[in-house]
Amino acid sequence: MDHRSDRLLLVAQAGVGVVALAIMSLYPPAEGRILLVPVADRDVNAIARLALSSGAMLLGAGPLRGSLVVVGSRARLAAQTRPWRTLMLAAPPAGCGTPSRQAGVA
Repeated sequence: MDHRSDRLLLVAQAGVGVVALAIMSLYPPAEGRILLVPVADRDVNAIARLALSSGAMLLGAGPLRGSLVVVGSRARLAAQTRPWRTLMLAAPPAGCGTPSRQAGVA
């Protein structure tokens, strides 16, 4: 093997590692803070109804227009939504959303 192929292999391995870390950091937890991002419809009320109907607690607005941060079960939320209409992502602990009245009630 020459140095060129060694370098290409190293770059490919680093790329796979970066992609794997990005996917793992965006995958929502089984239970906990989840960011719901509407894909087709930016109606925050529809996202809130979906979250509440699955037993999730609303924490506040997410960083994207129409998105919400909730605390709930990924499985219960997934059962209520269609993948092409709403994305479920891991909600980062800082800088994601603003406090809501609902969070103060719970």
